Amino acid sequence: MVLNSFTSKMNTIENNPFDPIAQEYDQWFDENKNTFYSELEAIKYFLPTQGKGVEIGVGTGRFASELGIEQGVEPSASMAMFAKQRGIEVIISKAEKLPYENESFDFAIMVAVDPFVEDIEKVYSEISRILKTGGRLIAGSLHKDGDVARKYMGMTDSEVYKSANFHTVAETIQQLTLAGFSDFKTCQTLFSICPTEVETPESGHDKGSFVAIVAIKTN
Repeated sequence: MVLNSFTSKMNTIENNPFDPIAQEYDQWFDENKNTFYSELEAIKYFLPTQGKGVEIGVGTGRFASELGIEQGVEPSASMAMFAKQRGIEVIISKAEKLPYENESFDFAIMVAVDPFVEDIEKVYSEISRILKTGGRLIAGSLHKDGDVARKYMGMTDSEVYKSANFHTVAETIQQLTLAGFSDFKTCQTLFSICPTEVETPESGHDKGSFVAIVAIKTN
């Protein structure tokens, strides 16, 4: 059950760095379709065929709308408006305090969110709380050792990226383990910084800049 409506949360989070660039952010997906759809295929690699899902950090709703996910949480009101227009039921909230009851979902996805949250371990703990036992989290991210993350880490003049905290795959798995997840599997994509076609994901995490990790809630 959702504990708060979209409208009741509209003005609770101010000065989000993504608010001023929401339209530019959303346009990026149209201008970089090969990258977007390559990442989307990596998330699909582990996506269950049924069950109730939620996207943590739904952004402008690009992934959720493509994957048929109807609910999402997003701290940027400007970004959330785009997602709402795509038919997503959005709640304005930080991922560290998810506005859902315990065991509300069968699966959750989180894409390129971990570098931008204040407390990633709290985020994973909250996701574990709202998942049913045996539910899965699919966390996709530009891992710290990849070429694409290194490019963004060099953008020190960017309001968005100057304080981004990227993680290695090993760090993410350790954080997920502490939150009660196990049975990890990975797949990877973005074998080049600017792919010339939509890439087919491969298992593992030794070559691609974007890695999707599936984790099962065990307790």
